[in-house]
Amino acid sequence: MFDNFILLRDLSRKYKFLILLSVDLLTAFACWIIFGPVFTALAASNFQLSLQEIITQNYINFLLPTLLTFIYFVYSGFYRSSIRYSESKDLIIRALKGALIFGLSWGLVYAAEYEIIRREFIFITILKSIFLSYVFYAFLQISRDSARILLQSSQIKTKGKPVLIYGAGSAGNDLYQAIKHDADLDIIGFFDNSKALSGAEINRIKIYGKDSHLKKLSKRYSDLEVYLAIPSLSLSERRKIISSLEKYKLAVRTIPALNELVANEKKLAEMQDLSIDDILPRNRVKNSSISFFGLTLMITGAGGSIGSELVRQALSGKPKKIVLFELSEINLYSIQEEIESIKKAQNISIDLIYVLGDVKNKSRLKEIIINHKVDYIYHAAAYKHVPIVEYYENISEGIKNNVFGTQALCEVAAECKVKKVVVISTDKAVRPTNIMGASKRLSEMVVQSIDAEEKNTKYCIVRFGNVINSSGSVIPLFRKQIAQGGPVTITHNKVTRYFMTISEASSLVIQAGEFADGGDVFILDMGDQVKILDLAEKLIYLSGRNISHDGQGEGIEIHEVGLRPGEKLYEELLISGEKLPTSNTKIFKSLEEYPSKEVLTNALDDLYNASSNNNVLKIRDILKIYVEGFKDGNNEF
Repeated sequence: MFDNFILLRDLSRKYKFLILLSVDLLTAFACWIIFGPVFTALAASNFQLSLQEIITQNYINFLLPTLLTFIYFVYSGFYRSSIRYSESKDLIIRALKGALIFGLSWGLVYAAEYEIIRREFIFITILKSIFLSYVFYAFLQISRDSARILLQSSQIKTKGKPVLIYGAGSAGNDLYQAIKHDADLDIIGFFDNSKALSGAEINRIKIYGKDSHLKKLSKRYSDLEVYLAIPSLSLSERRKIISSLEKYKLAVRTIPALNELVANEKKLAEMQDLSIDDILPRNRVKNSSISFFGLTLMITGAGGSIGSELVRQALSGKPKKIVLFELSEINLYSIQEEIESIKKAQNISIDLIYVLGDVKNKSRLKEIIINHKVDYIYHAAAYKHVPIVEYYENISEGIKNNVFGTQALCEVAAECKVKKVVVISTDKAVRPTNIMGASKRLSEMVVQSIDAEEKNTKYCIVRFGNVINSSGSVIPLFRKQIAQGGPVTITHNKVTRYFMTISEASSLVIQAGEFADGGDVFILDMGDQVKILDLAEKLIYLSGRNISHDGQGEGIEIHEVGLRPGEKLYEELLISGEKLPTSNTKIFKSLEEYPSKEVLTNALDDLYNASSNNNVLKIRDILKIYVEGFKDGNNEF
């Protein structure tokens, strides 16, 4: 009611008080002009009085009630908060009390002046008093509109999306300065848990400090966004705050982390979606600090999700040269633009070589490795999308790329005496229910077999689960679906997945490579698995939306569409069930068996012939023989 306008906020408290007091006095005067003549005529039983006579005889009836009412308003603090976004219930009570004082005192004054003591007049006086109280209360509401109209011309800022800045410290103030002139945003206040700050102001903007304030604001503004301006808080503290906001179904965005701000990597005003670290109960892995000084690195699949992050992190190790090997022209172009920009901004002198090539082409691989004297290879090139590789027409290509591409790379690396090869694998290689997973498990065995024969080159495999925000990842999909108004689609309400950021996975890949003794299978500790349904619900609530159940009510619906071909309900990382610790608590070594060289050679020969002839049934039969636990899962051929 009275607290639903913020147009006075940029004025000093003195001017706000004077303007509101003036408007309310005009309101009281209007009541007197409109109803005074009627009540005076009734009390005097004389309907022939002129306006001048009425005013002359009736001015005391205006002055005394008005004086009493406004003394109460001033001393009760009515004008300190009547246009603020604060305790509206208190404001309503104060307004009602003031209106009752006005109406009752006016009625008593009339009764005293005209000596109305008869019983029938007492009843009429009470009715008139209540009526005047109601009218004055209604006029007070109109007075706030009047105040808004009077000050409308002084307001430059156009009302836009309501924004609450969470954090009243230096970052919050800086954020306010950065966005205050944005016509699309309307900063309604700050919020801070500090009791000392609650009720204070920054730049004449109110600071709130109670959960009840959040509740009221969330109800008042259906499209309210909360901007987290607390970059220095620990991850656990951020999660606690975000969890408290989730129940109010407020859209939450955040400024970059403090280290990013210091490094000027991002502008303060560039708000971001919440990271998965803010949402899921997991501890973040620190980036590696491995030195590659004087070494030449080669990264295959350098334009992909993992490959591109490996490139970014490799830069900090200051190698002599990085060869970015990529099949896709557009992916190579994208990573080139990004890396060259980073190189220029950070004044990096590392040589960067951008190579188009296919890992199945041994002659091309050999040419590049020899010409650039490659020391380490990180092999991230693979077909990884389960439904795509599972499609009948793509199965042979999936086998060729994932199995024989890996074989070609590892054999050429041995010929060229590359010091170390780190191969990226996946949890889907464990008891696979799809072709992609089976191809990755077979490629693991290929790597182990080659390592057993090779003494100059060390090979290792790093196996991990789902990475967040990679191509085809569920989180970008959910966010896109929410932005479009839904529905959000999940395959099954019991599906669980491990979650790790691309940055974390890439960092651990680099660190695991340092532990390689030859033929190692490393698995990453990815924490607890998370229900995809729970993740979808969190993302919906933290976007400021509700969930619609069975089409009931407004909000985003969640639709269950069924498991995709080859999809598991849960992820696994271990085949044998045994794992050995390393010096890094997030990296374990798994003891994995693999076939003899003779058996594997026969299997690969048969598989090569089957894939060359696109004999899908034969491919499946071979995989069932040589890949432990392989099942067709959801496939029908």
